[in-house]
Amino acid sequence: MVSATATARLGELLELVLDQNPFQRARAEQLGLGRAPRLEDLPPLSKRELVEDQALHPQFGTNLTYPIERYTQLWQTSGTTGPPLRVLDTTADWAWWSELFAHTLTVAGVRAGDRVALAFSFGPHVQFWAAHQGLQEVGAMAVALGGMTSVQRLQTIADTEATAVWCTPTYALRLLEVAVEQRLDDALDSVRHVICTGEPGASLPAVRSRIEDGFGASCVDHAGLTEVGPFGSPCPDGHGLHVLEDEFACEILDAELQPTPVGRRGELVITPLRRTGFPVLRYRTGDAVVNTEERCPAGHEGRWLPGGIVGRTDDMVVIRGMNVYPSAIEEAVRHVSGSGEFRITFYSEPSGMDEIKLEVELDEGSGARRLQEIMRQQLGLRVRIVPVSAGVLPRPDGKSRRVVDERSVRLVGA
Repeated sequence: MVSATATARLGELLELVLDQNPFQRARAEQLGLGRAPRLEDLPPLSKRELVEDQALHPQFGTNLTYPIERYTQLWQTSGTTGPPLRVLDTTADWAWWSELFAHTLTVAGVRAGDRVALAFSFGPHVQFWAAHQGLQEVGAMAVALGGMTSVQRLQTIADTEATAVWCTPTYALRLLEVAVEQRLDDALDSVRHVICTGEPGASLPAVRSRIEDGFGASCVDHAGLTEVGPFGSPCPDGHGLHVLEDEFACEILDAELQPTPVGRRGELVITPLRRTGFPVLRYRTGDAVVNTEERCPAGHEGRWLPGGIVGRTDDMVVIRGMNVYPSAIEEAVRHVSGSGEFRITFYSEPSGMDEIKLEVELDEGSGARRLQEIMRQQLGLRVRIVPVSAGVLPRPDGKSRRVVDERSVRLVGA
């Protein structure tokens, strides 16, 4: 049920941006919606539309509610799914970021006096700086690990007796691997919390368990986007993520941009209610989640996503009529004891049949057979398992790049 606070904030947001923001006003006028439409009357907004607006109106486009002099922060998206987008924040917007990141840290168990190792390469992306700002809000120490090797990061964590590590789930697993390789197992003894972000993983039970067992610490997930803000806060008790519905209007839509039935996967569509400088109304995040009416077992308020982000809509591949998400394959891999890094390749046989090859650092024999059976049960498909030796596959230091799709390459060359 939408709260009175959320309703009031949404009304104020629509009134402000449809009056003062040229981009949002033009979208409404093109549809003949007038100056007072309902949120659901507006079409969902894609990143491509914002990128095209900035290309037509350099440098920053027309999605600006205030004069450019009001803006004090400039961020850039990663560009992994297309050209990067520049996103601007006012002082008030940046304070909103800080407030929500402080909330994330608090529910994750971080307190004043904690020392939090930030295993990021600080650059033009908001996540790193917002994390740093949130730590200041709660009074915890930020231990920046940018520009270091994994060994140097482990040594710094040990030297500073860091009590928490903030990184992608892929990199958390990489730190554990390097700690074993370099005999630095005790470097992580002081860590009590691992906070993961940036990609699906930490809400997957098998991935979370492996991180918690390796670190001997709790592991929580949180989610956000440069365009939207930190919309998913962790749930240490029930796991998964919560969306603060006083801060974000939240929808889950299917491929036809209609409400997704309960129990089915759909795309998370978000409207931040208090970020006014660079507003996004009904923004298509590209994050796949499961629509559920379940309530958090710990009794927390807000929409609960028990599986967190289960994948990216642009990652989903249809193989012989079955929807395949790389995150589902990772969950299967992590269920097998002794499995290491992996790589997924989608390819086409000469017959035209699409297939999946899964290279995984795993002993041949029972482990490979176990993984084959799990994949068959979870995906309903036979997957070609290729065990490889430990250390053969590349190790990402940030977001994972474990998927190779050779089907399009084959078609281009045909």
